[in-house]
Amino acid sequence: MTDTFTESLITYYLEFRTALFISGFTLGAFLFSMKAVIMKVMKDDYYDTEEYQNSIFQRQSKGQEVTYYGNLRNFSKLILLSIYLSFFSALCQISLGYFVNIFTVVICACVAIASWVCVIFSIYQVGENWAKALEYAEDRAAKKWKKVNPPVKERLQQDTIDS
Repeated sequence: MTDTFTESLITYYLEFRTALFISGFTLGAFLFSMKAVIMKVMKDDYYDTEEYQNSIFQRQSKGQEVTYYGNLRNFSKLILLSIYLSFFSALCQISLGYFVNIFTVVICACVAIASWVCVIFSIYQVGENWAKALEYAEDRAAKKWKKVNPPVKERLQQDTIDS
């Protein structure tokens, strides 16, 4: 690497070291406080539904080795990894970050990037789970609606007969 590039990278890092610490600590604390809520809501609204249970039984009947809460367990591990990486990133910024040389700058920047990628992937997984949970809820609501309110064609025929 050229000296100019190294100096620019170090200067850039020094300007953002505090922001990297704050973002790592904030993300870790937020995910830590929300992990239990996220897991409980996802379990109740998605993993404990009849539709999800049927999809698991179908996959098992095809010979796939899946467990009922395996995906939820993996999702929990992903959020926990995001928490660990976020706190580790913050710790790196306030410890290694003060030894200003190209190696510590690269290590601190890579840990911060890894934690952001993990958090972004966690957010993506939350979105995917919510989309599926809402799809299941929509199907349940449609079935319930059809039981309570017969289709328009049947109602019109009934109104015609009643008249």
